[in-house]
Amino acid sequence: MRPGSSVRFVGPPGWRRIPPVTRAILVATAAGYLATIFFDTSVFTLVPRAVLSGQIWRLLTYPLVVVGILTVLFDLLLLWSFGSEMESRWGSRRLIVFLLLATAVAGLVGVLSSLAFPGFFFERGSGFAPTLAALIVAWTLVGPSLPTSFFGIIPVNRLGFAAIALAFVVFGEIEATRSFSRFLFVLGGIPVAFFFERKGTGPGMRLPRLRAPWRRRQFRVVSRESDRIH
Repeated sequence: MRPGSSVRFVGPPGWRRIPPVTRAILVATAAGYLATIFFDTSVFTLVPRAVLSGQIWRLLTYPLVVVGILTVLFDLLLLWSFGSEMESRWGSRRLIVFLLLATAVAGLVGVLSSLAFPGFFFERGSGFAPTLAALIVAWTLVGPSLPTSFFGIIPVNRLGFAAIALAFVVFGEIEATRSFSRFLFVLGGIPVAFFFERKGTGPGMRLPRLRAPWRRRQFRVVSRESDRIH
C-alpha cells in the first residue's frame, strides 16, 4: 500500500443490485422457512433411508427446509454477501451449477457416511449449511489474503473471515446431533469449491455446453465448378 492510502471495505449490494440468481435463492430460502412453520416439509429433508429407497429429489431440496429464525437470518446474510460476489465473478449459470452440484455432493456424502458410521447415524438433514460451507470456501479461494471485514466491524482477511464463518456454520449444525456423519455432511460440498475455483471455472472461462449425441452439425459444401450444394 502507498503512504496515505486506505482500505475501503465494501458491503454487499442493495436489493435492487443483487444478481438475479442470488436474489431468487434469498426469496426461496425465506419462503422455505415460512413453509416449515405452516406446513409439513419433511418430504423435502435429507433422509438417508428415503434417498436409498429412491427419493432422489431429497439430495437437492433439503436446503430449502430451514428451521429457526436465527438460522435463516444468518443464512440469508451469508448468501447475500457471498452469493452476490460469486455470481458477479462467475456468472449466473455457473453459480447455479455450483450450488446444485455442491448441494447434491454434500447430500450424497451425508447418505454414504450414515452407512459407513452407523453408530453416528443422523435421521434427517436440512438447511443451507453444506451449500454455504462450499460457497464460503470458493469465495475464500478467490484471494485468501484479500482484505475484508467481519460484517463491517473487525478488519480481517478473507481467510480469517472464512474461518469464523465456517465455525459458526459447521458447529452450529452439529452441536445438536453430535454426529460425525452430520459433520461430514456439512463439509461434503467443499471439494466442489476447489474444483470450480482451481480447475478452470474462474473468471473469463465458460462451462462447456452439452450437445445431444444424436444431433449432428449441419454444413454445406459448395463446389466452385458448379452451384451444387452437398
